[in-house]
Amino acid sequence: MRKLLFVLGLVCLASVSAAAQGSSKVDLFAGYSYVHTGPGVHVSSFNANGGVGSVALNFTNWGALVAEVGGIHATRIGTTDVDATAMTFLAGPKISFFHRSKLSPFVQALAGVVRSDASFNQTANTHYTFAMSPGAGLDWNATRHIGIRLGQVDYLFTRMPTSTNQVNWNNFRYSAGVILRF
Repeated sequence: MRKLLFVLGLVCLASVSAAAQGSSKVDLFAGYSYVHTGPGVHVSSFNANGGVGSVALNFTNWGALVAEVGGIHATRIGTTDVDATAMTFLAGPKISFFHRSKLSPFVQALAGVVRSDASFNQTANTHYTFAMSPGAGLDWNATRHIGIRLGQVDYLFTRMPTSTNQVNWNNFRYSAGVILRF
């Protein structure tokens, strides 16, 4: 907690000296991720925590191509103890609004794969299936090179396997963290 407060203090201190906001070519984002799942099978909804990181290649002041990797982990689903991990590997376009101002909202539409690893009763299963994540967010541009992602809200659609077929999971994902711009 002290490290987080220290980093936030540094960001606030650095923002005092911020002048005009320039365009960056590359944005690196790293942060916390919370996911609320909505399984399409007879499994209780559950929450999972993890992290997310992305690289955005900015082609214009408003358009970018994003590559994102995220991971979450759950230890309990309903009343069952599990060891479940999901990793997403997504890419797609991002459109930013007011890129040079202090607050910059954005929308993006990413698609790719999800790798799920679940262990139930000493049985491990690993699967790769389709995932997509349209969403929107708000960045605070503290300085020319440092930003804070105040919030990113995504609909995270995944196809998860069952013993007989695949079912759609409709998930909610919230992310927040730090952005470094080059």
